[in-house]
Amino acid sequence: MDPVALAVLKGALEQTCAEMESTFVRAAFSPVIAEGQDMACGIYDPRTGEVIAQGDAGLPIFVVTMQDVVQHVLSVFPAPRPGEVYATNDPYKGGTHLMDVKMVRPFFYQDQLVCHLGVTGHWTDIGGSVPGGYASRATEIYQEGLWIPPLRICRDGRLNDDVLSLILRNVRVPRQQLGDIKAQIGALDVGARRLTRMLDKCGVGSFQELTAELRAYAERKIRAYLADV
Repeated sequence: MDPVALAVLKGALEQTCAEMESTFVRAAFSPVIAEGQDMACGIYDPRTGEVIAQGDAGLPIFVVTMQDVVQHVLSVFPAPRPGEVYATNDPYKGGTHLMDVKMVRPFFYQDQLVCHLGVTGHWTDIGGSVPGGYASRATEIYQEGLWIPPLRICRDGRLNDDVLSLILRNVRVPRQQLGDIKAQIGALDVGARRLTRMLDKCGVGSFQELTAELRAYAERKIRAYLADV
């Protein structure tokens, strides 16, 4: 791929992730996200769930685990549809602790699945035996809070009221948590709009060529680093 085109498109992907993170932080209700920036955003391969691009403001632990989360979501929902958003906090499937809730949105361009957008945020409360979820005396995971398998929190572009009611009934600060949920979904919306604008200019073919080249470039860099070590 032409080096100049590669640099421009790579920068567009990184800027998309940066705008997702900025949107999430600015719109979040809870201080742990709005001030502590306990979150991360990224873009992932449509078939394998592998990393394409990630923001540089997210916590490193989220940057590492989000790929596993996307792959787990794909194993549960192998045929995603436009307008769907999936949420999960499973600590045994790419998660961290129950308060870190991940959302994944399949991104379609002209009815073609192009990639997945992902966002992680630390919720202020997830239920459980103690506020905040840090149950130091817990003897089983059920005492720590609500354990969410991959589920559709949005369908046809709208929040799933049944799922939302279940979540908000199990947290101690439902109004604050609703604000963070909408902030997460808003970050995904921003990512989708930015990618649409990018693909309007470069097309799906160039995007796929870009992602393939980025993977090859990443492999060359890590092999060179290991050779130096």
